[in-house]
Amino acid sequence: MNKTSNLLLLAALLLPCGALAQEGPAEGPVIADSNSTMLVKMTNSVSSTASKPGDKVTGILIDPRQLRGATVEGKVIRADHAILNFSFDTLYFNGKTYPMQSRLVSVTSSKGNDGMDDLDQRLRIEGVGIITYGTKTAIDEGAEIRITAWKK
Repeated sequence: MNKTSNLLLLAALLLPCGALAQEGPAEGPVIADSNSTMLVKMTNSVSSTASKPGDKVTGILIDPRQLRGATVEGKVIRADHAILNFSFDTLYFNGKTYPMQSRLVSVTSSKGNDGMDDLDQRLRIEGVGIITYGTKTAIDEGAEIRITAWKK
């Protein structure tokens, strides 16, 4: 092959890569109609002793990747002894607001312990929310909450 053929071959190989790099994110629904799994890093702390129903809960999305950095906001539903329940009802992404519904799926404490609250207690998640095996519970800023979310 001569020099011109090599350059043409190289250009042909690089062209598709350049085209892919310039593509933006695919347009589509931000929140699915049915269950979507999301991972939220808490940006405030909640506890069964200091929080009250109606208190604000906030976080930043880690996953799904196409929504990384979006913020979510919600409210405490129940804060009573060893039971803590909250949900996220609003997602803010690219300057737009999206109503949503959510349900807690799992918790990783701010210390990195799966299935534990920030008082180092084991927990389980049921219909009423987070239930610990102690007399109180707390989820601190930096904890990671896995939720199932869907359009409101």
